[in-house]
Amino acid sequence: MSASGFRSELRRGAGVSSLVLAFGGLFAAPLSQAHAEEAVVDDVAVTARHREEKNQDVPLPVSTVGGKTLDKQQMFRVQDYATKIPNFVGFQSSGRISVLNIRGLGGNANIDGSEPGVGLIVDNVFFTHVGFSFLDFVDLDHIEVVRGPQGTLLGKNTTIGSLVVTTKLPSFVRQTTVETGFGSRRHGEIRLNTTGSIVDDALAYRVTFYGEKSDGWIDNQFNGQKLLDNNRFGIRGQLLLLAGSDITDRLIVEHHGLNEYNTYLAPSGDPTFYADGVTPRAGWARKLVTLFGYLPSFDTGKAAASDSASRTRQDTNGVSNQLDWRIGDHTLTSISAWRSLRFRPLNPRGDSDLSPIPVFGSGYDLDVDQYSQELRIASPAGQTLEYQFGFYALKEYVFSNYRTIFGPSGVTYFTGTNALPAVVLNGVEYDQYGKATTTSGAVFGQATWHVTDEFALTVGLRDTLEKKQGSNTAYAAASDTLSGALNAARVGILNNFGGTFALADAKTTNSIAWLVNPSYKFNDNILAYFAVAQGEKSGAVNTGAAPDGSGGAQPVIILPEKATDFELGLKTSWLDGAFVLNGNLYWEDVSNYQANAVNASGTTLKSYLTNVGKVRVRGVEIEGRYSPVENLWLTFSGAYNDARYLSFTNAPPPAELYGGAGTPFPAGVKTVDLSGRRIVNAPAFNGQLGLTYEHPVDLPFGYHAVGFVWATQTYRTKISQITPVSAYGWQSAYGLTNLGVGVRSDDDKYSFQIWVKNLTDRTYSGGAGRATSATPYTQILGEPRTIGGTLKVTF
Repeated sequence: MSASGFRSELRRGAGVSSLVLAFGGLFAAPLSQAHAEEAVVDDVAVTARHREEKNQDVPLPVSTVGGKTLDKQQMFRVQDYATKIPNFVGFQSSGRISVLNIRGLGGNANIDGSEPGVGLIVDNVFFTHVGFSFLDFVDLDHIEVVRGPQGTLLGKNTTIGSLVVTTKLPSFVRQTTVETGFGSRRHGEIRLNTTGSIVDDALAYRVTFYGEKSDGWIDNQFNGQKLLDNNRFGIRGQLLLLAGSDITDRLIVEHHGLNEYNTYLAPSGDPTFYADGVTPRAGWARKLVTLFGYLPSFDTGKAAASDSASRTRQDTNGVSNQLDWRIGDHTLTSISAWRSLRFRPLNPRGDSDLSPIPVFGSGYDLDVDQYSQELRIASPAGQTLEYQFGFYALKEYVFSNYRTIFGPSGVTYFTGTNALPAVVLNGVEYDQYGKATTTSGAVFGQATWHVTDEFALTVGLRDTLEKKQGSNTAYAAASDTLSGALNAARVGILNNFGGTFALADAKTTNSIAWLVNPSYKFNDNILAYFAVAQGEKSGAVNTGAAPDGSGGAQPVIILPEKATDFELGLKTSWLDGAFVLNGNLYWEDVSNYQANAVNASGTTLKSYLTNVGKVRVRGVEIEGRYSPVENLWLTFSGAYNDARYLSFTNAPPPAELYGGAGTPFPAGVKTVDLSGRRIVNAPAFNGQLGLTYEHPVDLPFGYHAVGFVWATQTYRTKISQITPVSAYGWQSAYGLTNLGVGVRSDDDKYSFQIWVKNLTDRTYSGGAGRATSATPYTQILGEPRTIGGTLKVTF
């Protein structure tokens, strides 16, 4: 992070600080000390090691955010967590295009058969598909981000870390909380949770509901649609059974649904010449101008002009049951779960050409079902030797149908001439139907030996046997039958999309993960630790595998990634807990890295998922908080992250470096070598600042209230979102400012606040897409300034 860049972001937030202090003064009236309460900075009990521990006592790099903070600061989606947690990014566009990144790594955002490198674990259930994160997480107890390879304790094996989400348990004390909100673009929301006893001290319930709706903020100039809207809801029901003093059982049933224009990609550029500056490139923009007389716009905030933009419907369902049975002084835990995802574009044709011309549309029909069972037994805590061991089983089915449907202008667009009639392609559908099945079983164990009161040694081991089966079948369907030259033209165009084929494969792999983690506690306030771990991310099924253009085929099954990680950290607490400072150094190498590459021997350039080589991430992370005066907390975190490809010699070249009249590769550029370059979407520096202040006030007629303010400021340095060898797809350094001001009752039963997200209305891109011969470079736009208010009532 450059000093000037960070100072610039601080100047942008200077007005925020002034506003916070001004509102703080409003609540600085004289009051009785008896009414004073601590500012809300949650002391979260970390459960990542399946025991309740203070974060300062966990000898690993773990970040936590409590439920009160998440709720007050309007953090209901995974991308919001980056305002509090260093080296973490939640990138989401839809249920298919989503990814969780830790330290710049996390997986492929839109490969349905590929599991994430960052695990998502919700109420002790590991979710395999990225789409399971695309919903609102509400009524939470806390979240945790655990860094480094996982698997000796946490769900399934991962290479880079896990996001652990824990919802609130049912309570035997009856209580109901209702939150309603309003905001920009006709935003409306409601969140409700109610809990209580069904049978005293034996059976309790909890029901949670949320609903959110708002207009989109991108106008479709073709028909007035509001794109990038919100229209979602969810409901979760829980039962908690206490059968005597030895058995507890928690049942969770939930459903989440959405129906949104959330797949819009904003055209951001399209080279009309190749990199030599001389050779014309017959890309998206040039075709629209020369063939249809339409001049596209690259004003990313206002450029939408789609003749068939489609809403996306997503339904997520789940059932899980956790049984804890105390047998003597040990605890046996059984976690059984099922999760399903159904993802459908409501308009099958969509608008992949991003224009008002009816060329073609494509999209995925996606079905995911996962079944998992975990059994583990844990020794009692507080012993010289503490241990846990168990078994984990998973079955997952993924069905991913990539549908392309052509419009009446399709034949002109893809042949570059008006000589052929529309019937050649109009109404033709070309599908690639990918399937992926995973059968996985693992045994795992972890033990901590407290050698002395100060020194402890933790070791863990996991052995996973996993079978991956995959296939992709391509076919075309049309309502009419052509012959002669017209049929030949149709077949030729469809062959450019892949043609008719069927590919299948299956592989079984054995993966070993292990952990060695010594720690030393100098006193109650200082803990030092070292960890070395090795982990593997599961192999992937390339559900889009196709012929590679050289007579062979792209791989259907991709080998697992293998990571070796080193962590060295220090956790400290000073001034009776008023100042907390934690730091961590890390170095992780990942081999068999899964990414898109190209086959240089093909006659056409086709990228595909494969194992490309090796990457490395190394750096430093800091986190802390400080309370200089009563009821004021300042939080801070940041990271320097050197994330690089160590070997990646066959990366896809950007659009401006290949193609051209007469030959597929006029400049001879079939691949680019990214070895030594920074990994895409991995900023070198990122930082987070936060402020929370509360002050009790005495009101007339003997009433008491508490005024509060909170603010967050983030900063990220410049990144490439596509490929570092292209001039396109770069996001400059930027920061986001969020702020809330409100008042609550002394007993916390009533509260109201006004909040702002992206206070300075910063324009930024959350992600980007490559240009092809048929589509331009695109951006996934970050949300503009949003102002809202929330009223919360508990009774």
